Amino acid sequence: MRLFSVILLALFASLSTAAPANAKVIRDVIYIDAPGLDPGDVRADVYLPENPDGAPMILMMHGGAWTFGNKQSGLGMFQARYFTSEGFIFISVNYRLAPANPFPAQQEDVAAAIAYFHEHADEIGGDRNNMFLMGHSAGAHMAALTAIDPDYLDEHDLTPSVIKGVVAMDSAAYNLVRTGSDGDIPDFYHPTFTGDDQDVWAAASPTLQVEETTDIPPFLLLYVNRAVSPSRAKELAEALNSAGHKAEARLVKKRDHKSLNDRLGEKGDKVAPMIVDFFRDQMSD
Repeated sequence: MRLFSVILLALFASLSTAAPANAKVIRDVIYIDAPGLDPGDVRADVYLPENPDGAPMILMMHGGAWTFGNKQSGLGMFQARYFTSEGFIFISVNYRLAPANPFPAQQEDVAAAIAYFHEHADEIGGDRNNMFLMGHSAGAHMAALTAIDPDYLDEHDLTPSVIKGVVAMDSAAYNLVRTGSDGDIPDFYHPTFTGDDQDVWAAASPTLQVEETTDIPPFLLLYVNRAVSPSRAKELAEALNSAGHKAEARLVKKRDHKSLNDRLGEKGDKVAPMIVDFFRDQMSD
């Protein structure tokens, strides 16, 4: 693995013009160095608060139907600035995209990013004991599954307990088996969850992977008033609560699927402060 200190010296010399105001950023941190992987697929941008000394960390997974988007285009204009102004290190993560990289490549990358920044937290001023996940749309699905199915983090000798809280924003993919009908799932999902194997759909469904014995972190499941998403969020929250875990599904009014992400953290936004309050409620002393 490329040494983080080398990356830090190479990339922190100047601030990117694309960085939000008042946020320092380390661009293109490679969180996996493995044969056969395109380094561009496994990079992250690290946005730092003014004084990152033991700061909590948020790892953000962008949306894009698992097939498009990246760590910059998948963010709204205000997110990094808002969360760093609240004292968080905000880490926006690239991951391998389908169809060239079908499920579970994306999950493997999320777990690798968690493991990398857990190991290197001190080098960016982060607190490994206060690490949070956040995602929108496909990214919400990935954040949820990584925090619920322990197999992904087990590959890195970690458990979901290293994640202190998850905010999942408006995914309709928490239960792909239920989404499917007549032995099929909608065309929208085919590039990522290929074939007609319901075992694959089940493995990719956070709702169906909930277990009482897994140390699953608290969840805040945000959804807007659109088809499928509300019922899937409520179903996942119910599954988590029934298994003894903490979860809340909450409707965000006056937002649609896109604006929920795009306007997060803008002036007057009420959703980002809600997320910060949720994360702070979960923080370790």
